[in-house]
Amino acid sequence: MRDREELVRRWQAGWSVSRGWTTVEEDNDGILIVRAGEESRPTEYVVLDADDKPERVERAAQLALADGGGRGSGWITLATDDKEARIEQLEELGLEVQQDQDWLMTIQLSEQPALKLHERYTLHTELEDDLIITRATMHGGVVSSGRMAVVGEDAVADRIETDPAHRRRGLGSAVMASLVEAAAAKGAKRGILIASIDGLRLYRSLGWKVIADIVIARSR
Repeated sequence: MRDREELVRRWQAGWSVSRGWTTVEEDNDGILIVRAGEESRPTEYVVLDADDKPERVERAAQLALADGGGRGSGWITLATDDKEARIEQLEELGLEVQQDQDWLMTIQLSEQPALKLHERYTLHTELEDDLIITRATMHGGVVSSGRMAVVGEDAVADRIETDPAHRRRGLGSAVMASLVEAAAAKGAKRGILIASIDGLRLYRSLGWKVIADIVIARSR
């Protein structure tokens, strides 16, 4: 559990870099408080080691509900091996649990294959301090994109997206390969991400492994 707790902590650090969230506090109950400041998601409570210490989930729920901004003013994210138990706990505490499934995944960057893009597309990669942004274009228009934040030896992937009209053409794989190559050049060794159901198949095909289920909830 300790390794997963550290992995969640490291994922959050990179996620915040990707999103430009600079204010993060650590509650002494093992909760990371991320001041996102977004209208639809102002505060995120990331719970560490929710399975062995479910009292942290209860504390996070209290904090989220105490934000006082109504539905969606406080969000909770946690990694778990017992998704049903955590969902039941959050609902009993008065939170609205997100129905979409997500997973915490990781890989050693050296294990992800290098891939080439079809010649009809062009890849563009930019570096913005510790953030790598890659875009695949066709006739000057962006059809796929993604970003990867590098924090120490960690590379946290975020917002990997492909236009529906251009899916199943290897664009997501090529974008990920370009991001990993650039991250490795900056000294990163391990990749971390949270995958949605849409991304799970892609990341598994590239060698990423599921570490835990992710449960996300928000205040009602």
